[in-house]
Amino acid sequence: MKRGVYVTFICLFATTLFATVSMAQVEEMAIGKTFGVGARTMGMGGASLGLADDFTALYWNPAGMAQIQKFEMFSSLSHNTAIADTYFTSDAVKTPTSRSQMRLNSIGFVYPFLAKQGGWAIAFGYNRAQNFDDQTAIQGIDPSNGTEFSGLAIDEINANSGGIGIWSFGTSIYISKRILIGGSLDFWQGNSLNELDTTATDIADIDRELARFRYQDEIDREYSGIGGRIGLLAHLTDEISLGVTVVSPVELGVDEQWYQSTIADYDDGERSSDTESGTLAYNIERPFEVGAGVAVKLFNKQLILAGDVQFTDWRQTRYDRAPADDISHDNFERFYDTTLQVRLGAEYQIPIIATHIRLGYLRDPIPLRYTQVDTHDFLTAGIGKIFEDSLKLDVTYVLGGWAQQHNDVKTEHLTHRVFVSAAYRF
Repeated sequence: MKRGVYVTFICLFATTLFATVSMAQVEEMAIGKTFGVGARTMGMGGASLGLADDFTALYWNPAGMAQIQKFEMFSSLSHNTAIADTYFTSDAVKTPTSRSQMRLNSIGFVYPFLAKQGGWAIAFGYNRAQNFDDQTAIQGIDPSNGTEFSGLAIDEINANSGGIGIWSFGTSIYISKRILIGGSLDFWQGNSLNELDTTATDIADIDRELARFRYQDEIDREYSGIGGRIGLLAHLTDEISLGVTVVSPVELGVDEQWYQSTIADYDDGERSSDTESGTLAYNIERPFEVGAGVAVKLFNKQLILAGDVQFTDWRQTRYDRAPADDISHDNFERFYDTTLQVRLGAEYQIPIIATHIRLGYLRDPIPLRYTQVDTHDFLTAGIGKIFEDSLKLDVTYVLGGWAQQHNDVKTEHLTHRVFVSAAYRF
């Protein structure tokens, strides 16, 4: 077999193998990957649909913004550390890796007006809703049978970065003494970069020609789309409130640039290489998302208990023009599932020092159907302090862990997230 043809032949196997081994190669990057918005809310596990009383209501439940009686400027930063331990071979050799990134989480304002029923407010700003920063590594002897890489030593790094944020303009108004409605127009923008670098080495001299093979794959995407959300907040009593939100379908436009490179080194010292690149444009049609939450205020409102659920049927996601020939029109119906996100939280106010302490729990199911995933859970803890009745600072720590199994690869994930928010009202 001619060496050039040999490289092409191996490349076909490489694409198949590494698409199987690496989750990011078979998973749609823009689906799922909820990150969270605002330190106060994330300190309560993201349970905010029944509260929604600061700028982040623009994202969680826009109906709540009319509760804000003073002009509010808000900003938030987040720091994410994603740790992954991967087990590839039957002897369970662990390959650890990690990736850290600090980013803007939220920024914007709420401007209130007086209204007949009690209040009206408008808001504008940015909330970073999805995060793609993670990395996995694989090292070990390929345990598969019947492929060009069976028995070869694999060394792979799969790095992802980027995220999707939402610029929103929203409004909220009291329609009665206890009921508020609101909505927002959302402009989705973001990017993702997937870099896969895999080397297969014939250390046991299994192949009579090949000594070493390297495969590099890079996918750079830009996302944009327009959507909206509507919300309702009902104060059933002075102590109990109920929130409902509906996020509209979003046709997320994707502009993709891709690059692939293969290099083969042979036992006789020769080298063959090949590169390909191109561009694609297609749309991802995201489905409706429906959420409901309740908040209960106890002990003269010193203690708040809150809980949310959010339902999404990811099977209704569609590609408008598939990004690859081997992706079928019913890809999401076959490989994705419905999810029910659960968010629980508690906040206790210490009046004498104007300080709030918070605890929370978040379950954010991974929507892929045929991937074995242990519980995808997060525990949260936070603290907030009010200064001179106008400046509020909040800090939250989020710890999450889960294990993911796909074919011959098991990956144990651990994520540390820190949110820091500041709000100034005057």
